[in-house]
Amino acid sequence: YSFKGNSTAVSSGKSIASRDLEIDTQATSISVTNNGENSIFITTATTGKLPVGEEKAVKSKLSAIVSYTDGNGKAIDMNNIIQGTEITAKVIITNTTGLYVNDIALSQILPSGWEIVNTRFTDYGDNTSNKAEYTDIRDDRVNYYFSLQANKSITFETVINASYLGNYYLPGIHRFALYTWQVIIT
Repeated sequence: YSFKGNSTAVSSGKSIASRDLEIDTQATSISVTNNGENSIFITTATTGKLPVGEEKAVKSKLSAIVSYTDGNGKAIDMNNIIQGTEITAKVIITNTTGLYVNDIALSQILPSGWEIVNTRFTDYGDNTSNKAEYTDIRDDRVNYYFSLQANKSITFETVINASYLGNYYLPGIHRFALYTWQVIIT
């Protein structure tokens, strides 16, 4: 094959040969010449991550609304937060399908300058508005695991403290069904 002006011969005693090619943002082409008598099949796949801040919002069957408020429920200007501010991140997940969805995961990743207030050990109590089947609190994220009936919503609230000075990136949330399912109609 020829890639970026460099030709490389591929020879293998196996039925499959795989090569990783480093590409960049410029237009790229690959040419393949079969010098043998057997048929060859070419499959190309590209993977990667968009630069920070250029991620694309994707919604499929589980919609999400995220809001950030202070202790009084007043909306916070996310571009102007004072160090030490306590923030409540409220996430509403809605199952827009007509089916019960079992084993959903919600991963709420936070900026590195924020700290999660683990309300299970504070005066807030267990934050009873969260109806997760399981909650996993890490240094930089909270993972909620739950199931959701058709066309119903569930709300999660996470108390956060803007602990450190600086400019930080606020990543989006991730929600997805942990397992795929197959519906068989007989």
